[in-house]
Amino acid sequence: MDQQERPLSEVIAATLYSSEEIRPSDLVRLSDLNDAGLAQFKQGWVSAAIGQRTKLITRLASLGEDDFTLDFTRVFQFCLDDVAESVRIKALAGLELEDKYAAVRPIIKTLRADESAEVREVAARVLGKFALLAEWGELPQAAAADIFDALLEALEKPGEPASVRRRALESIAAFQQELVEDYIEDFYYSEDPRVKASAVFAMGRNCKPRWLDFLIEEMQSSNAEFRFEAARSSGEIENEDAVPGLLKLLDDEDKEVQDAAIMALGKIGGTEAKQALQKLSKSHDARIREAALSALTELEICQDLPSSSF
Repeated sequence: MDQQERPLSEVIAATLYSSEEIRPSDLVRLSDLNDAGLAQFKQGWVSAAIGQRTKLITRLASLGEDDFTLDFTRVFQFCLDDVAESVRIKALAGLELEDKYAAVRPIIKTLRADESAEVREVAARVLGKFALLAEWGELPQAAAADIFDALLEALEKPGEPASVRRRALESIAAFQQELVEDYIEDFYYSEDPRVKASAVFAMGRNCKPRWLDFLIEEMQSSNAEFRFEAARSSGEIENEDAVPGLLKLLDDEDKEVQDAAIMALGKIGGTEAKQALQKLSKSHDARIREAALSALTELEICQDLPSSSF
């Protein structure tokens, strides 16, 4: 019998109990399960070892990222109730690949109710993608309201660890509301460098010109993480006033800061940015050369310029 034609019960057994490498053809069979198929999967899942469950959910998330025609939403949603944190975290990563509201509700539930701060932190971060979709009008208004309310609740929840609150800030920053801007500025003045870094990240996701002065200042910070986030966020705001500061970061001692500055110049564009990227595209450093070429390509796409102009 062909592997694809095996009964689903055998496929589930092969993915959950076999010591052999899980076959991609078996993983595909777990896509878009109906009620009966999901019931069989749940029955097999309960008695499988944690290591095998983690292995399977990791493979499903990876496969879902490679092939968007596959839909493991029902499996991921079920796995959010697993006893193992590792499984719940991988299930959240899988749901992040989706673009429909059905994936949002279980993530919100996890953010509100999961006992693990680490899992709640991941849930808050994952909601960032859906917050962007909602702000772009690609999700129903009711969905946007649910996402906003859940993230705001995490921000304001008494006793919620800073690790969760800062991820909630990064995600809620997509919403263009004055209350969100107040939270970003409040977090920016935190004495916790991780919280401040999240605020600088949030400035880029919020995309308001009012943040540009903050970002230009942080490009000169002694903290490499602040410089990195400031460079990245300035690229999201796409204002040429940030270009002089970004040009200075091209010589930064931190390679990730350099890369962020190069990417930002590609998003912002303009004569100075283009000339700097053209120069870097001839660098003897392969990493810098490739990053500059990638940024030039993005600049060309954004500005609709022909390749010959380079």
